[in-house]
Amino acid sequence: MPKADRWSSDEEEIVLLSLLPKPISHLDEGTYGVVWKARDNATQEIVAIKQIKFDSDMTKEGFPISALREIGVLLSLSHESIVSVREMVVGSTPDKVFMVMDCFEMDLQAAMKKGPGASTPFAQSEVKYMMRQILSAMAHVTSIARKYEHPARNMTQMVVTLWYRAPELLFSESCYGPEIDTWSIGCIFGELLIKEAILKGTGELDQIQKIFKLLGTPTDDEYWEQLWSKQGSTFKWKNNDSDLARTFAVNSFSATGQSYLSPDGFDLLSRLLSLNPKKRITAEDALRHSYFSCGVTEQVPMFYV
Repeated sequence: MPKADRWSSDEEEIVLLSLLPKPISHLDEGTYGVVWKARDNATQEIVAIKQIKFDSDMTKEGFPISALREIGVLLSLSHESIVSVREMVVGSTPDKVFMVMDCFEMDLQAAMKKGPGASTPFAQSEVKYMMRQILSAMAHVTSIARKYEHPARNMTQMVVTLWYRAPELLFSESCYGPEIDTWSIGCIFGELLIKEAILKGTGELDQIQKIFKLLGTPTDDEYWEQLWSKQGSTFKWKNNDSDLARTFAVNSFSATGQSYLSPDGFDLLSRLLSLNPKKRITAEDALRHSYFSCGVTEQVPMFYV
């Protein structure tokens, strides 16, 4: 445990709160919170403590609705493939809000770059295992999200990290649903296969160009014709044929399960990355895809052990 004089005021706050596990080390920090690794006082289990970040002065504007929404959703989720929130604790002031969660030392991106076997491709049996977990979690989240759907609700276009953002969002589509998430899962599927992000745009325009270069330009697609017409767009995109089959070569499985991608796997990848969101496969249907019932048996990745 770090010395007291090296702790931040937030870490000292955690120590003073007897209900919270004691911090061991700083794990991560992002847009929405700071995460510490800690030990549960009662069970001695290793857990994670996340302090929620607030952009505004709570004394003037009150508790942010975005934070309330996040807390409510996380507390309502219960699934083996989703990190669970064990409890919520409020500190000495209203802006000191902590979530006690299950702790994972390594996220998927870190596992690809630094985990055991990082220098070699994942076995297809491992990819299949991870894809089932991701899709199962997404299907569960979608079932919860349906409870909050409202037909008149306007959605924001500025969602999802650029490299994983569905193409319709890049064209300011404001009417969307879970299909934007299955697109992101398709991007992750491709990344698991080559251990590198498959669409690394430097900006929105470059991202669109990279998508059309990989998947082809949707020049004869009714959905895209309507979207561009609605926007009054007269810009003519360069015609590209799909490069997906060359980028993700299809091979038969070897005895060790180390092949690149099966025909069933390629079909699932294609359906997840459908440019037309109305034709994009859902998480529920993806779980019923033959990719999961044929070929090699799923195997727990090395970094899980």
